[in-house]
Amino acid sequence: MTKSNMDIKYLLLSLLIGIITLSTLDSCYKERLKIHKFSGGSWNPEMAVPLFFGKLDMQMVVDRGEDYWYEDPNGLLSIVYRSEQITQVGNNVIDIPDQQFDSTVSLLLPIGLPTGDSALYLFQLNAKFAPPTNERFDSILVKEGDFIIEVSTDINHDSYVELIIPDFTRYGVPLKQKIDLPYNGSSPTSVTKTISLADYWVKINTNGDIDNKVSEFINVLVKKGNQADNSPYSISLSQEIKNITYYQLFGYFDQYTVDIDLQKIDISMFNHSAIFDASLEEAMLKLNFSNSFGIPVDITFDSLYVEKDGVIKDITSNLLPTFSINYPDINNVGYSDSTIIIFNQDNSNIVDVINFFPQKFFYSGSSTANPLGDIIPNFVIDTSKISIQTEVEIPLYGRYIVYELTDTTTINLENEYNWDEINSIDVNFNTVNHFPFDASMQIYLTDTNYIVIDSLFSDIVPLTEAAIPGPPPDYRVSIPEYYTVTASITNQRLQNLKYAAHMIVSGKSSTYDSGTKVVKIYSDYSLDFQVSMKVNYNTDF
Repeated sequence: MTKSNMDIKYLLLSLLIGIITLSTLDSCYKERLKIHKFSGGSWNPEMAVPLFFGKLDMQMVVDRGEDYWYEDPNGLLSIVYRSEQITQVGNNVIDIPDQQFDSTVSLLLPIGLPTGDSALYLFQLNAKFAPPTNERFDSILVKEGDFIIEVSTDINHDSYVELIIPDFTRYGVPLKQKIDLPYNGSSPTSVTKTISLADYWVKINTNGDIDNKVSEFINVLVKKGNQADNSPYSISLSQEIKNITYYQLFGYFDQYTVDIDLQKIDISMFNHSAIFDASLEEAMLKLNFSNSFGIPVDITFDSLYVEKDGVIKDITSNLLPTFSINYPDINNVGYSDSTIIIFNQDNSNIVDVINFFPQKFFYSGSSTANPLGDIIPNFVIDTSKISIQTEVEIPLYGRYIVYELTDTTTINLENEYNWDEINSIDVNFNTVNHFPFDASMQIYLTDTNYIVIDSLFSDIVPLTEAAIPGPPPDYRVSIPEYYTVTASITNQRLQNLKYAAHMIVSGKSSTYDSGTKVVKIYSDYSLDFQVSMKVNYNTDF
């Protein structure tokens, strides 16, 4: 049950109890004043009292409602249903596989190198990164990762290897690692070092290549000992880069697909027990994509539909199934770019879909990177994502007829009041209505099995008349409608109320001219009401 329906139910229940309570004041005062001590007789007085008054305006409905409301610059109100979905982020979409570089260099000691002297050698290597097929890594700002170097050699003299990678820098300083290889009397000698790559900029293809190469420089120094010269010697380097995550990654990442999971939005506007006919003139489905991947992306919807009681109605549009969304360029790393796709009556069947009076909205699909396959600069950061904000907007613009809107309340009034003293009750309703719709009411009384035993009023009670809307396109009401009606409750109906177990409040309503005219509901509309009553009762004295 919505809050608005609950408000109506408790308003009418309060009205009923208030009427009965005030109607029995005579017996209360008779006991208090001990009127029964005077000489006997009977009289039929009447008592007229105001019951309550108030004002129902759209601001109250907006503030107390469970739905989200939107007001346009002219004051026209819409109900909006929203959801947001975020795709997988950066490292979970594009990852860097572990890398392995193995290489071997050979050297000869100079002939006749004296004991105690040293020989220095310089080698250049090209370690090759191995990204996934058809991808290219240009540079990486590393968040976490390990660089593991294992050096093995058959050199039978003390030596060291110094690895220098100019394009691996941290705070502007190139990576440089010296690894001592002391001779311990037997060969080969093997040493392993692990270097944290956290906060390193790893640059690849700096020489204009496109084959994912990294230049390395190897300095090898051998200090001649007393051992024999067993040249030629070899040095094997096994290099691993493992468990890399990144802050930023630049290159070209080929084509990949990320699923957009099935998303549901509940549309509570039509979740009620009313029997009605309506026709809404406008509706809108808005999809707001925010993309912080520096990559061209296409969105494809596999499903886009609404559902009511298990029945599905698809949303069709010339915008579907695939469209492109914007993305930040290389100069806007860390920012996002937005794309808004709007389905309205001009490009889709969204109005027909909403006039299906759905209870749920669903969508699912996928996103595809680099859909054209063009090799252009891409980037991704650790927080890159595509967020999808979905809005189903339904302006209060159309016409309707509510044939029946019911709500049930349990009551127990049998022992609460002196029913026999009340002859009749006249309830007066005075309204000043700015809304372009009318409303009427009847209250049915039932037994414990919900079988109707009577109605509280002899006829359906019209509570207000519709105000006249102005001309299109605004259809704004400028003059409110004043209305007064009196509803009578006879003693017989009050007797039935005494034994009733449930009260069914039944309401009817329609827009102006019996629901045949289009109207709009604005934020400044209101309904002022006053309720008073006149009680005719019978008492002895």
